[in-house]
Order: sequence, then structure tokens, then C-alpha cells
Amino acid sequence: MIPLACLLLIVAPPQVVIVTPRGETIVPIATERGSSAVAAPLLARPLGLSAALEGSRATVALGGAIFVFQLGAPFVRAGGVVYGLVGEPYVARDTLFLPLHWLADCVPRALGARYHWNAVATRLEELPVAGAVAAAPPPAATAPAAAPVPPPVGRPANAPNPLTGLRHHHAVVIDPGHGGADPGNPGRFFSGGLVEKDITLAVARLLRAELTRRGIAALLTRTSDTLIDLADRGASCRAECDLFVSIHVNAMPAGRSVERTSGVETYFLSDAKTEDQERVAKMENDALRFESTPTGGSRGPVDFILKDLQLNEYLRESARLAELVQDKAVAVHPGGDRGVQQAGFMVLTTARRPAILVETGFATNRTDAAFLGSSLGQHKIASAIADGIVAYLLEFERKLVAAPAGGP
Repeated sequence: MIPLACLLLIVAPPQVVIVTPRGETIVPIATERGSSAVAAPLLARPLGLSAALEGSRATVALGGAIFVFQLGAPFVRAGGVVYGLVGEPYVARDTLFLPLHWLADCVPRALGARYHWNAVATRLEELPVAGAVAAAPPPAATAPAAAPVPPPVGRPANAPNPLTGLRHHHAVVIDPGHGGADPGNPGRFFSGGLVEKDITLAVARLLRAELTRRGIAALLTRTSDTLIDLADRGASCRAECDLFVSIHVNAMPAGRSVERTSGVETYFLSDAKTEDQERVAKMENDALRFESTPTGGSRGPVDFILKDLQLNEYLRESARLAELVQDKAVAVHPGGDRGVQQAGFMVLTTARRPAILVETGFATNRTDAAFLGSSLGQHKIASAIADGIVAYLLEFERKLVAAPAGGP
């Protein structure tokens, strides 16, 4: 029988919660190499972890212990003990990723008096140890332990992230459009039988990895080919979420311009102003027909906007987020700039934070389809969206700093 702790690692929980006497931190879990892993830089602040790479060897200091990893090898050495691992350490995008199994199993075993793993909650707890301060650990272990702890959303940290300049903890929910019984548009010029739901999931996974690399927590509304109700997608971005980003692929209906239309456009939630905006919203809202439960009578998307003041609070911020993401996406996209748009997307109505929908290109255009169907193109658009998100969050943090001076 597979132990519960290992079983939970196999099914890849979306995040791990780290609880210390200094606070609580949520760290996203990466699965891009087939097993659960965490980015070592994201563990530095909550756990006081430090890591060094020398060739294929990674040395990690934590809680007074030294763990030595070999990249690509499923084991770790701590002192004279060798622990087997589920998964292997690796480097991706200049970031060291450590197997979640190391955090869940090896750390508590090597430092059992200090750490406890809760497999059901996917939670690592640092336990108070009497006399820990007076024990005077070696100097090499004390330096990383003094690293600042990331605060809750809205509180500034002591130092900016070296990659982004961000000083706050941020979390983003990424929504890969469609899925399961809903294929999205058929992907007229996608090769290999790919359809919209395949491209959106691929881009969303890369976007999650790009945000994680930048120290931003990122969760997906779906991680596989499954159908999620439109209302549930946006609803996943509430208290512990800063932004909601839905990823889609556009398509033109049959006609003379079907193959000529190309480019990227970014939407925020508001009343559609043009026939084309209405067309895109209708196309994406058509996913409702695949859902097994009704979503609440005949109220249209715009009715939700007009009757929900809590949502309206974020419309201006959503428009600014859309503008910044669009600027970055245009810089890498071969199809041109279709601008920032607005329409009544059901998937955005339940988000309680700034929310946008990115139409990453047209499956009915050969150039766009080749771009979105390629690994390079998917990486480019994901990285561009991540850059736009960071630009927005930097603006948001500057507003927070300036707000007290302008207050009453």
C-alpha cells in the first residue's frame, strides 16, 4: 500500500503551506518534470533556506543541516544519511527546483524536532524548539535564518525581489480556457489535431512557471483536460488572490476575412461596444452549453456587472492590467495589435479581483496558429503575459506606498 504522504505527492497538490512562528506562506508546486517540486528561492524567506549550485551539485542549508543533491538523481545526502526521493532536483529558467518529497519527508526525518509535515493539508510546520536560540548554530546556518519573512497580501517586505523589484507577496489565478467536453474552437490551422483547449492549457502552464520564477504564487483553475464551470473559474480568485487571467484562442467565423484576421487582444469585463466584441464574448460564453448545471436564470453578463458593486470596484484596475499585458504581448506576437477590448465574459464575472481575458491569437490564421502551436511561441506569449502582470503589480505597490500621503 502506498503511504498517504507519497500518494498526495503523486496526485500533485497545487500548493504547499509553510507555517512558522513568523507567519504563514503559500508556495506553488511545479509539476513540469512529471513530479511535484518547489522552487528553492521561494523557500528562502519562510524557512531561512539557502542554496548554492556547483556544477551538477546543489547544496542546501536549512535549520542547521546541510543537504547535498545531485541534479537529475533521486536522492539527497544529509550528514552520513542518504535519503531516497520521489522525483529529482533540477534547474529550469535559472531556478533550482527541489522535490516536494524532500520537503515533506526528508526534512522532518532529518530535523524531526523542528518540522512536522501534515500530508492531508499539504502543510509544513516549523515547531518551536526550547533553547533553539541559545544553541548557537554554526555561522553558515544562521545567516539565511535571518532572511525577511514574506508578509500577508498588502504588507511590504523588507527587500525587493531581485528579479522583479516587487516587495509584496502576490498570488495569481490562471484560467486555461475550455477543457474536457468543451474543446473551444477547433483550431483550423493547428497541427496534430490540437484544439483551443490544448493551447490554452500549454500556455497557462508556462505562465504559471514564469510567474513562479518571478516569485509570484500562481494557481491553475485546471491542470488537465477537465471541464470547469465558468462561474467556478472566476470564483477561485477571491481572498488569497490578486489577479485573475483567463487564456483563450480566437477564431473568425466563415467569410472572406476568415484567414486574414490576426493578432492578440486583451479583454476586461464591461459592456461590449462593437459587434466584434459581442462576437468574441458570445463565442467564449458558449462554453455554458457544456456545463451540467444552470448558472442562474436569464441574467446576461452585463446584468452581473451593473448589479454587483463589489465587482465594479475592480473594473478600472482590470482595464489597466489589460493595457499592460497587451503592451507586452504585442511586442512578441507576429499577428499584430488588436488592442484592449471590453465585453461581457461570464468567466470574469465572479472574480473578486482585477480580471482579464487574453485572446492569444487566431486559430483561423496560419501565422498565428503556427506561433501558438509552437513551443517557442507558447513560451514567448506566456513570458510576455507574465511581464505585463509584473508591470501591473509594480504600479499597484507604488500606489500603496503613495496612498497614505494622499489620504485625509
